[in-house]
Amino acid sequence: MALPVKEGDTVHQGDIIAKLDQKDEQSALALAKAEVVIARAEQKQAALMFKRRNTLFRKKIISEEEREQTSLQLAVAEGKVIQANTELDRAKDRLSDSVVRAPIDGIILQKFVEKGQIISSGVSNVSGGTPIFDIANMQTVYIEAGIDEIDIGKVNVGQGATIEAKAYPALKFQGKVIRISPEAKEEENVTLFDVIIEVANKGQKLKSGMNTTIKITSLNKENLLLAPVITMQPSTQDKATRDQRSVLLKTGETFSTHDVIIGLSNFKQVEILSGLKEGDILGVEMTSRLKKANDRLEKRIKKSRSFGGAKKK
Repeated sequence: MALPVKEGDTVHQGDIIAKLDQKDEQSALALAKAEVVIARAEQKQAALMFKRRNTLFRKKIISEEEREQTSLQLAVAEGKVIQANTELDRAKDRLSDSVVRAPIDGIILQKFVEKGQIISSGVSNVSGGTPIFDIANMQTVYIEAGIDEIDIGKVNVGQGATIEAKAYPALKFQGKVIRISPEAKEEENVTLFDVIIEVANKGQKLKSGMNTTIKITSLNKENLLLAPVITMQPSTQDKATRDQRSVLLKTGETFSTHDVIIGLSNFKQVEILSGLKEGDILGVEMTSRLKKANDRLEKRIKKSRSFGGAKKK
């Protein structure tokens, strides 16, 4: 077996990447061609015999049974021609399969065999035969990511994604979600859904097997009014909806409680749908851990003073 390419080589569709020993296939092809010649000769002879017997039958020189006998011989001869041609086609296919050509434009990622190694056919072997090369077109790559079940509801096919590889910290690759697995899998007691992201691999910098970090754009909006999450407090309304929040809005020199309606949040900033305008100043109610600790300490001191105190007469 000849292997004219190696791992890392770029190949084009139709290029020869392996050539097997063709001695057996060439012998089988020659034998199949000979069988076709013999079968056609037998068919020709049977046809002539049938023609003669048919003439004799019309002249009532031979019986109908004798004519039918030659008709059967002709049918058998024609069947042999079909069988011989079928075997010839198979022999041609086997000879063609002994020359392995690249099915696509791509890069040789992995070579599974060496020169002189015996391999099994993918046609005649139940297991599918011996793999020779692993070829991939790296112009476009597909990244598989596991998304937690908590976040999978925010992911949809067609959403954009930004990909960062540790090998290229200064580069960002753009892609999109093309498939979301319908079934979850568990890894270390975490439920994940496989998501496939298609990425245009300019310069073929992304390599097979690389680890990447993926950021999926769940929503793309422009001209948003944002406010820090830390400024949001529970609404003061008795029948507030889950989208209502209360903020400290500066009016003049003082801050007053004001209700707003919020949208999406990334845990740092929150979208303001109504209740505020650009330029409004918000306050943050400062309640430090130290103040809470001091309050708890004062309560304990007061309780300890009242406990065991002198009873009034």
